[in-house]
Amino acid sequence: MWRIDDCGLHGSERNPQYMNRNSQHRSIHRCSMGGIDVILLAAGRSSRLGHPKALVDVDGQPLVQRLMNRLHQLNAEVTVVTNTDLLADIMLLCPSAHVVLNPDPEKGRTGSVQCGLVSILERNSRLPKKVLLVPVDRPGWSVELVNNLLESKTTTCPVWNDRGGHPLLVVGDDVNAVYLAEVDAPLSSLVQRKPLPVDFPWLHLNIDTEADLVDLLTASKEDWF
Repeated sequence: MWRIDDCGLHGSERNPQYMNRNSQHRSIHRCSMGGIDVILLAAGRSSRLGHPKALVDVDGQPLVQRLMNRLHQLNAEVTVVTNTDLLADIMLLCPSAHVVLNPDPEKGRTGSVQCGLVSILERNSRLPKKVLLVPVDRPGWSVELVNNLLESKTTTCPVWNDRGGHPLLVVGDDVNAVYLAEVDAPLSSLVQRKPLPVDFPWLHLNIDTEADLVDLLTASKEDWF
């Protein structure tokens, strides 16, 4: 059965040093699965694409479900952060995930990450030692790539062709720094990212416009997808 809580309120009471800046956020979640904590970011309004990126059809299945299938292979405990318009759809499509509502996603990605961290704090009475940030519109990664990424002891991002990509692994004090930051602070200004060179040409796949959907469908034919 779904349970709805004030995201972060109880966590802040148990851990006063983690002052929650987003106490109005709502968390809707199911029982814990264990494994690496993942925050799947799906709160953007998709203004340039014109329809929700999370719901883009990929061979008969919404993109967010395709990503959840991959994350299950990692034994991940997934928290999906979404917006008001997508909340019902995400709940139905991601029944194994903790689903968190960000009522004000226009303030930027850091706020959505904070919503996810509040939910994790509330459930576990502590922030995670490491957390994997997975934007729904950056699906160009494989399970093998992420397994290598998770071996890092510091905040790390994969790099191909001299450009950093996603997912981003945030570790240790950097988790606290993101949690306590101003909601509109750019994530790139909050953490130093160790580069992890990878041989993965799809790393920079970015679902932003209709033209990008052609690349997405091409990528979906690959074994790693």
